[in-house]
Amino acid sequence: MTTSDGTVQGHTQIFGSAPRNRAFTVVLLGDGFTAAQQTDFNNACAAFVTALRATPPYDELSPAINVWRVNVASTDSGADDPAAAGGTGATARTYFDASFGGNGIRRLLICNNSTVLTTAAAQVPEFSVAIVVVNSTVYGGSGGSVGTYSLAGGATEIALHEIGHTAYGLADEYAYYAGGNETGHDHHPAGEPAEPNVTLNTQRASLKWGWAVAASTALPTMSNPDCSTVDGRASTVPAGTVGCFEGAHYYHCGAFRPEYDCKMRALGIPFCRVCRQVIWNRIGPLATLPARPRTPISVVARYPEHLDVFAVAADGRTMSDWWDAGSGWAGWFQVSGGLASPGGAGSPVTSVARYAGHLDLFVVGTDSRVYSTWWDQSSGWAAWFRVGTLVARPGSTVNVVSRYSDHLDLFTTGSDGRTMSTWWDARTGWAADWFHVSGGVAANGATVTAVARHPFHLDVFTVGTDNRVYSAWWDERSGWSAWFALPGIVCRPDSTVTAVARHRDHLDLFTTASDGRIMSTWWDARSGWAPWFQVSGGAASAGSPVTAVVRYTNHMDLFVVGTDNRIYSTWWHDTTGWAAWFNVSGGVAKPGSQVAALSRVTEHLDVFAVGSDGLVHSAWWDASGGWSGWFQLGIT
Repeated sequence: MTTSDGTVQGHTQIFGSAPRNRAFTVVLLGDGFTAAQQTDFNNACAAFVTALRATPPYDELSPAINVWRVNVASTDSGADDPAAAGGTGATARTYFDASFGGNGIRRLLICNNSTVLTTAAAQVPEFSVAIVVVNSTVYGGSGGSVGTYSLAGGATEIALHEIGHTAYGLADEYAYYAGGNETGHDHHPAGEPAEPNVTLNTQRASLKWGWAVAASTALPTMSNPDCSTVDGRASTVPAGTVGCFEGAHYYHCGAFRPEYDCKMRALGIPFCRVCRQVIWNRIGPLATLPARPRTPISVVARYPEHLDVFAVAADGRTMSDWWDAGSGWAGWFQVSGGLASPGGAGSPVTSVARYAGHLDLFVVGTDSRVYSTWWDQSSGWAAWFRVGTLVARPGSTVNVVSRYSDHLDLFTTGSDGRTMSTWWDARTGWAADWFHVSGGVAANGATVTAVARHPFHLDVFTVGTDNRVYSAWWDERSGWSAWFALPGIVCRPDSTVTAVARHRDHLDLFTTASDGRIMSTWWDARSGWAPWFQVSGGAASAGSPVTAVVRYTNHMDLFVVGTDNRIYSTWWHDTTGWAAWFNVSGGVAKPGSQVAALSRVTEHLDVFAVGSDGLVHSAWWDASGGWSGWFQLGIT
């Protein structure tokens, strides 16, 4: 029962198109399939792929996954089934020496791991995980350096469970080892388990998965009243509740799992939220996001060591990725099942962080209604909900301003071009509905931009139907002003007016003229509006807006996609004025796309764009090291 009991016939990629050097690669190797049974092995592999693609979170991560099969012909069919472990006593001469009865437990299906790993590396050198498919209908599987599963009923469920062990280091969450009421498994021994989905700790502040536990969820969430046996009661909380449920890691008491049920506890059950996140953390950074090329990317820094990025996938899904200084990039995920309107350049996801533990998102949906969702560190993501009755222009942008932490002001364009607004306040909730701002009407494709110079004042800008720039303002003491023109410029109809407030008595505006020139003006409380001027001779790709970042009150950085589709930047400092435009690290973007940028700290910039390949890319600048190169953001 060695490699002399079979031959390796070759390898075949059966799923995926991810780059081989940047993929999560599953290799399925057959054992106990004779030369005449290779079609059975091929069919088993196809069934595995079908199950994998249908199982969250793999359903969203599949663009980052490649699956290969390695056909191995064994001398005999089946696997060893020792009588000492309750088996039939059958033996089989197979290449990987598969055998039931590991540690005296019949269901524990083991093989020669060294031979498996050597074979996988020889056939598919970039493999991430090796799984042996054993040609037996006896129930069994195992996980470790190599995963195994048999062709018993529910075979693919066994496979997905065992990959949880082998690829991600997930623990078994069931509360027994051999059978259920065996001795020696009443109380888990001391010592915190290393696996991410089981714990002995129920303290909220230090819980491994505390990030996923709602403040209202009791800890422990369920305790076993009889440690002499497995707790067989039904859940006392709604399905999907993350907390601490006693009975895990092969013990009746003392060890806790994140949810009442999970695929790591019982087959046929979805992975729990914590296990899904562990899988995301492993595969997500390998994936890439085909994005809508002209839909703006939104990025916020809830605190200096963290970024949340929002984009719209090519198929309209509202997607997010996040970066933290302690863990790096997480990988893209769809936000609460949301879909964005495809009209025009496509409706972007706009985001705002009212405080460090909270995010609010807005988008125009496929029905042209405005939708919102929110994330809070105590409860996670909410479902999307409709904001008022407004029918917006398809693909329009919802601009959002938080004048203070308990208030939001929203602006967009109605289906007839009217400039519309609504607001939310923590004391009163949402306003009755959207209202028309001072009779304003925006050009087709123009956005409504707003900025709060201080908590009791708003300045609003848009391009009107005559392609000129207009502004209105609101002040708590006087309400809304009439719209007025900022003369001296004729814009592209779909131009965005970018506005930033370097301090409460000053505004800087940027937009593109009808001939593509990048133009600016400014307002100061002491001197009023300045004439428009071209910024350092710059010109923008048709449809590309100007992004402005204020790193401190006397410095600004600008970004745009130029007429040659390269990504350009310039900067202004009060002591030196405007610099010349320069190409940022050789970056090339999709025509008409936007460059998103922010400053987490004053001497650092993070920049994002949809590259010429249609994928989301990022680069950064730091005063200590200058510009980085561009890199693909890990995405689905």
